[in-house]
Amino acid sequence: MAAAWSIPEGLGREASPDALRRPFFIAAVIVFAIVVLAEIGMSLLLGGTAVEPVSLAEAGKLGVPPEVFLNTQGADAAPPGAGIGFLAFLDGLLLFTVVMLGLSLVIDLRTYGRVQGITTLIVTFLWVLAAFFTALLALAKLFLMFGLFVAAPFGTIAYLALWGSFPTGQAAAILGLLLLLKIVFVVLLILSQPKFLKVTGLVVLLLVSVLLQLILGLIHDFLPGPLVSIGDQFWALITVVVALVWAVIMLITSIPAVINALRVSGSAGD
Repeated sequence: MAAAWSIPEGLGREASPDALRRPFFIAAVIVFAIVVLAEIGMSLLLGGTAVEPVSLAEAGKLGVPPEVFLNTQGADAAPPGAGIGFLAFLDGLLLFTVVMLGLSLVIDLRTYGRVQGITTLIVTFLWVLAAFFTALLALAKLFLMFGLFVAAPFGTIAYLALWGSFPTGQAAAILGLLLLLKIVFVVLLILSQPKFLKVTGLVVLLLVSVLLQLILGLIHDFLPGPLVSIGDQFWALITVVVALVWAVIMLITSIPAVINALRVSGSAGD
């Protein structure tokens, strides 16, 4: 099956010993794992929150329901806004793709062919569910933010109190570091085996990830200050929808591999 993680010719166990430079490949996997972890919780290192702190009492005076206010808190353990964190939905799929390629290094190709389909089916099914419900929540929050912003004067005041101040400097630092790590990942992957560039799904997914990240940076830089949070939330929604579509494609393409694996298992049993 020609999927995003299909093994390029020359990477199997039957290939020459130097077909794949394993230290570079392992380093590439580690670097990209750091990327995904950084997208989920980089501000544990940099500190700061997505908005200026507002007390619950102050939010109540502005007419903000307590449950809405509480849902905006707890950003200390996550990157500023939702845009950076939601990149993990797409980059997580990319990391999974690379790990699936790495499995061919430790198991024989016949077993790998059977494991690949069922593993991809399970992982992508769970990914689709998570991305779908996250997209619904992101859409609801976007409507809430926009609704408050246009509901002048008190709604606008409430919006400005909760989301009016976005740490663009911190976000730019995180995005710059992520881009650097992705460049290092690509270099290490090419050094491990240039034929990885022939894995179309892997290359396209990486390009989409970088493009979404670059556009997120432009949104942070060019939108007026009070609107950055809305722009960030909107692009977070776009990002998770793209990840959802990609996961659905991977889910669908894994079905023939599962069917083939079942047929092979049935033939072996006979």
